[in-house]
Amino acid sequence: MSTSTSSRLGQWEDDDSNRPHKKFKYSRTRSETNVVEDDADSSNRSITRKPESDSWVVTRYLGSVSGSYGSVYLAVRTTHEDDLPCEMVIKSSQFSEAAYLMNEENYLTRLKSPFIVSCYGHEMTEEKNEKKKYFNTIHEYCSGQSLAKHVKSHEGGLPVDDVKRYASDILFGLKCIHEDEIIHRDIKPKNILLTPSGYGFKAKISGLGNAIEKWWIEDGGSWNHRSGTARFMSPELIGDMVLDYGADVWAFGCTVLEMLTGERVLSEFGKLDWQGWETLIGKCGIVPYIPDYLSDKAKDFLTKCLERDPSKRWSVDSLIKHEFLNDEEAEEEEEEEEEEAYEEIGYAEVEAYEANLEAEAAFEEEEEEVEEEGEEAIEIEIDEEFPKEDSDED
Repeated sequence: MSTSTSSRLGQWEDDDSNRPHKKFKYSRTRSETNVVEDDADSSNRSITRKPESDSWVVTRYLGSVSGSYGSVYLAVRTTHEDDLPCEMVIKSSQFSEAAYLMNEENYLTRLKSPFIVSCYGHEMTEEKNEKKKYFNTIHEYCSGQSLAKHVKSHEGGLPVDDVKRYASDILFGLKCIHEDEIIHRDIKPKNILLTPSGYGFKAKISGLGNAIEKWWIEDGGSWNHRSGTARFMSPELIGDMVLDYGADVWAFGCTVLEMLTGERVLSEFGKLDWQGWETLIGKCGIVPYIPDYLSDKAKDFLTKCLERDPSKRWSVDSLIKHEFLNDEEAEEEEEEEEEEAYEEIGYAEVEAYEANLEAEAAFEEEEEEVEEEGEEAIEIEIDEEFPKEDSDED
C-alpha cells in the first residue's frame, strides 16, 4: 500500500474555508438510509485490512466506525510533524463509502472544544493490489475508551459523582455544537469517549458523521433527517421526522439514564426492528423508565431531558444550570448528616461542647495578648537603658 496525496486542511469547494455555512464538497454522496436499529453487536465486523502510511504505523485494531463501514485503529507517529500527536486514532474506509468520515472531519475540524474529540485532518492511501483508494481521518486518542464500555463494566450504574461530571462535560460539548448551529443526531454512550484527567476521566463527544447543520433542514435539504441510532431517537424525530436541537437533548437524557442505572435504555422491550422502534417511541407515547431509587434531583433532571413534547424539553443551557449537576446537593447532604448527629448526641451536649471550644479559644487568645505585652515592656526597658545618641540634625 502506498500513500497518495495528503490533506489535513483543504476540504471545501474553494479556498474560502472560513465561510461558516458552506456546503461540504462530498455531501451529495451521503446515504439516505443511515439509521442503526441497534448498535449492540456492531463491533463484531471482521478485520480485512489495516491502513498503512509514511506518517504512522498501526499498532492495534480498536473496532468499527459507528454508523459506517469503516474501521478504527490505534497508530503511532513515524514522522516529526508537529501537527500530529505521538499516539493517534485512524478511522479508515474505502473512498466510495467514506461519506460518514468526510462529514465527521468537516465538523470536527471546525469545532474547537475540550469536550469534543480533536481531528487532525485526513490522508488518502491507495492499495495497489486492489486498486482501491482509502480515506483515513486522524483523531485524538482517548485511552479511557468509550462511555459504553465504562457503563457495561459497572453493574448497577456509575458512581453519581462520575455521572454528574460526564453529564456536565457532554453538555458543554453539545453547547459548542449547538452554538455553531449543528445538530449531532447520534448522541449515545458509544459516541462518548473518555480521556484521563486530573480527577479521573473527562468525557468528549465523538461520532459526528451523522451531524447536520440546522440551516440545511430549514432550507429543505434532501438529507434523511432520521439518521442515527433508533434506540436513542426522540419521539418527534422517529415519528414525525421533525429535527431540532431537542433531539440531541433526548438522546443525552437516555445516555445519562444508562449511566445511572447501568442498563440499556428501553431494554425491557427487547431487540426491535426499525418498525418496532418507530411504533414504540413515535406512536405509543412511551418514555424511558426512570427508577424510583434515584434521587429526586436526578429524576427531575432526567424528566426535563425526556419530555416527549419538544417545546417543553429543556435546552442544553438550562440543563447546565440544573441543581443535579451542582455541588449544592452535597452541601445539603452534609447539613443533613450534621443534623442527624445533633439529634443522636443531643442538642444540649453539642451546645456545651461548642461552648467549651469557644472558651478555650478565648483563653488562648488572652494568653497570646499577655505574652505580646511582656515583649513590648522588655523592648521599652532596653530602649531606656541604652538610649540612642542624638544626631547632629536633632
